[in-house]
Amino acid sequence: MDAVEEHRRHIDRWFYDRSTGVPRGLAEICLADARFTEHYERREPGLAQYLADAIHTNADRQERRAGA
Repeated sequence: MDAVEEHRRHIDRWFYDRSTGVPRGLAEICLADARFTEHYERREPGLAQYLADAIHTNADRQERRAGA
């Protein structure tokens, strides 16, 4: 989770706002775009799904914190 949060902060700092919608969109691209999926799957089978799940879990955590 720490690595995913660090990635989200990197995206936030250099590319987009802090919206959890942006990371969720990137998570969906990991699975929907064959180029991204293949990139991660070459490194480790199942990594694309694992990364997408971790991004969604982290976004959920950020939304809970923002609502608290």
